[in-house]
Amino acid sequence: MVDNKEKRNKILTWLAAGLILLTMFLIAFFSSKGAFGDPGDSAIVDEVAHIPAGYTYDKDLDFRLNPEHPPLVKALAGLPLVLNKSINGPESGWAWGAANQWEAGWYMLYNAGNDPKQILFWSRLPMMLLMVVLGIFLFKWAVELFGRKVGLVVLLLFAFYPDVIAHGRLVTTDIAAALAYVVSMYYFTKALEKKTWQAILIAALAFGVGQCLKFSAFLLFIVFGLLVLVRAGIDARENKNGYWYNLWKGFKVYFWTSLLSLIVVLAIYLPFVWKTPAVIEHQLINVNLTDDPRVEPLKNFLYHFEGNPFFRAVGHYMLGIILVIGRVGGGNNTFIMGAMSFKSIPWFFSVAWLLKTPIPIIILTFASTILLFVNYARSRKNIWTLSVILAPVIVYWTFTLKGSLDIGIRHLMPTVPFVLLFIGYTIYPVLNSVSKNLYVRASKVMIGILLVYMVISTLANYPSYISYFNEFTPREERYQRLIDSSLDWGQDLLRLKKYTDENNISDIKIDYFGGSQRLYYFPKSTEWHSENGPTTGWIAISATFYQSSKLVGEKEGKWSYGWLDNIKPTKIIGDSILVFHITDDDLIKHPPVSPYPITKVVSPATNVGLENRVGL
Repeated sequence: MVDNKEKRNKILTWLAAGLILLTMFLIAFFSSKGAFGDPGDSAIVDEVAHIPAGYTYDKDLDFRLNPEHPPLVKALAGLPLVLNKSINGPESGWAWGAANQWEAGWYMLYNAGNDPKQILFWSRLPMMLLMVVLGIFLFKWAVELFGRKVGLVVLLLFAFYPDVIAHGRLVTTDIAAALAYVVSMYYFTKALEKKTWQAILIAALAFGVGQCLKFSAFLLFIVFGLLVLVRAGIDARENKNGYWYNLWKGFKVYFWTSLLSLIVVLAIYLPFVWKTPAVIEHQLINVNLTDDPRVEPLKNFLYHFEGNPFFRAVGHYMLGIILVIGRVGGGNNTFIMGAMSFKSIPWFFSVAWLLKTPIPIIILTFASTILLFVNYARSRKNIWTLSVILAPVIVYWTFTLKGSLDIGIRHLMPTVPFVLLFIGYTIYPVLNSVSKNLYVRASKVMIGILLVYMVISTLANYPSYISYFNEFTPREERYQRLIDSSLDWGQDLLRLKKYTDENNISDIKIDYFGGSQRLYYFPKSTEWHSENGPTTGWIAISATFYQSSKLVGEKEGKWSYGWLDNIKPTKIIGDSILVFHITDDDLIKHPPVSPYPITKVVSPATNVGLENRVGL
């Protein structure tokens, strides 16, 4: 009888989990595709490079596009496009021979005879399935650690996490990175506990696949090393063989997992570089690495790998790692809360996390941290569980804060599942307590209220999940807090199109940041840039260009959009595109004055032509 009840409860738990994940999938699906009068998300910046890359990896076995990211996510996104024989690839455009990933993307999406919405639909669908797989795995792990009640709470927090939904719908690598961290950590900890060859092989396979999802998985080499040190101390107390003996056993697990994972990486790379011409590989090395004399020995070293497919897989993998290191170290124009920098802002991610993280998660995280110090875990099991949960968060945040790539809160995505597991760790004693004292009952009520609040808040933000901010930021002020992929990645051009059609606006100037093409949707529009200076009439400006123009304008002595700061936008489309209708009276009431000497003046009537600006 007890077994039947347990079996029934297990089935009901998984049914509940399935319903939560189905709801998450449907929210992601319809907010991306469009429904209920909303046209859906237009292409975002990175999809321009990722979609043609994945398509050609699968169809041509050629890795010339987007070498700075590993292949698996893009190849998965490209698979439905290859199976759909009506899709035309980028190979017939000039950008293919030049290995120009951005121009190849513009061509495939908007100039090769394809329907951009069809391409986005089919390439984004596998990404949503990856998001669901991550949810399943996180739920499975949480149940193993803390039981079914906590597992469902962790899953609910995950499924209604706006940033997860936002980036789980896009052809990008951020959700895949989180999946890489969760799966690799899960199986490596199993290998450290069991120390069997079977467990090591599974861990190596998981870690190898993880490294081919996103290069940030490389930090797991450090995380795994720290866990070896912790596990050696725990095992020394359990089996009495001494710390150094157990450290050596753990190190062997680490060594073989790491070595075999690299073999998996190269096996995955091999088919995708199989038909990449040696001359193209040479071109990629030469173009992507600088002409600095100090870099020449590195370039010459990589040239030795370009001729043979087997060696090319090794060289291409190393090239990708080098490009990522250079990208992180090089930095990016950064904006947050009015502060701007050409490289990075040290407190960017800390403040961005507070702005973009749902209030229930913030409350539960801070409460969990306080409880951790108040009720310090002294048992060996708890120390190990906490080490597994917190090590990736600590290591990842340390390197993120030291890095210079402050362009989006999405870069913290690999830590999100572990933060949720940390919350699960601290609520476990409460949810499983049979006590009826006031503290336990009040805690359960509070957890319930926070869960309901999070669900309602997430649904209320539909369909604007890229631009989600928690309730501490008024919606009309979001563009004054963050830009780029934390707010404005180009997702709202179709919504701008809907607004202009409904309001019969045909003569409009547009300064658009994103992965869509202005002329494709607005053939009668005029391309506009901040340096053109003040103007009248209808003008639509992406928040990223609106704010970054003030940094670039000051440096280059050109007009920025600062002259619009005292004029209220007529409409903010999807929180990311500012629409103004400027009249002569507006310019009289708020005379445009540049805060710095203007060294270049461009006539407002000048049509500057089509430029594919894809970054700050």
